[in-house]
Amino acid sequence: MEFLTLESLCSEIIDCPHSTPKWLDEGIPVVRNYNLVDGHIDTSNLSYVDESTYLDRIKRAKPEEGDIIISREAPMGVVGIVPKGFKCCLGQRLVLLKVDRSKCDPQYLLYALLSNIVQVQIHRIDLTGSIVSNLNIPDMKKLLIPMVNENMDKVGGYLQSIDSKISNNNAIAQQLEAMAKTIYDYWFLQFEFPNEEGKPYRSSGGRMIWNEELQQEIPEGWTSTRLKDIIVENPKSKIKVSDVKNDGEIPFFTSGADILSTNESIVSGLNCYLNTGGNADMKYYYGEASYSTDTWCITAENETKYILPFVLNKIKPSMDKVFFQGTGLRHLQKNLLREYQFCFPDSNVVKEFSKLASDIFKKQHYLLEENEKLESLKQFLLPLLMNGQVTINEK
Repeated sequence: MEFLTLESLCSEIIDCPHSTPKWLDEGIPVVRNYNLVDGHIDTSNLSYVDESTYLDRIKRAKPEEGDIIISREAPMGVVGIVPKGFKCCLGQRLVLLKVDRSKCDPQYLLYALLSNIVQVQIHRIDLTGSIVSNLNIPDMKKLLIPMVNENMDKVGGYLQSIDSKISNNNAIAQQLEAMAKTIYDYWFLQFEFPNEEGKPYRSSGGRMIWNEELQQEIPEGWTSTRLKDIIVENPKSKIKVSDVKNDGEIPFFTSGADILSTNESIVSGLNCYLNTGGNADMKYYYGEASYSTDTWCITAENETKYILPFVLNKIKPSMDKVFFQGTGLRHLQKNLLREYQFCFPDSNVVKEFSKLASDIFKKQHYLLEENEKLESLKQFLLPLLMNGQVTINEK
């Protein structure tokens, strides 16, 4: 197998501006280290600058479709590729690679940089003894890139097609989640669930009754209930976060932002996972899962379980102020949350909503399972394609 230096495969390798701009809530996106995720640019948490700052930051080079962005530190060696029509500039500690397309396909180079062959080289530089890991430009230029002899563009295209399928599945899963939330809001907050004629209940003249406990009007036949009356508390976990190796296929929920993985499940089906310490948060998941000692895992009986995530989701914005208390390290006050009072529908509405919600959760679960298989396939093929053990058939 032939190896060529990164420098020889690029027409330009341009360091980013070494200055922090004035951040704005909207404007032109700035790609920062944390936006580089698994070879793409994550646009869910972008920072922005104005037009004049953008023009100043692209004086050395303008990011264009197919350019690769690689981080020099914190962490070093993460990469992403600039998609079509994405106007952006670079934050600090990033480098822009202008790929010479007469020598290398940009998608191929992206996956080569993600491969263990190149990542090992990058992390060897971490052994230089410096306090902060830093991939400097001279060392970056010397990185040896494995070059397959033929069908280079097909290798990059094949791996990219797997990533595209994963992205599409994620987008569909997010749309399904948004759809479920919209239906819940429409039915349970605006009281526009279908009446006997299939028309929106409230706007079609459905009878509303004043509820003294909730201090509001609710549909006839609906009641006021407390969270403790519907939840089922799963057994307390004995697994500490420090004991989890993060090397399994089953999600492991903690009181932190990250979801780890393990090989043993505690629960299955639809469950909600609440932080009991640190920052207030609630996650829900359909499928086999496990959780840490500092995570409160709850569900509900029968069809009611499909309502619970949405009830808790509505509490989330106020959860930190209302239900987390204590001096120093604050904790979730479970008894307070158990007493939370809300409007509960009649059995027919519960049944109809559960049919819709369960179908959505099952579809989401299928998509996420498919993504796990696709990601495993990609990780299996990546080193084999890069070292030439596997080739892409011309047909």
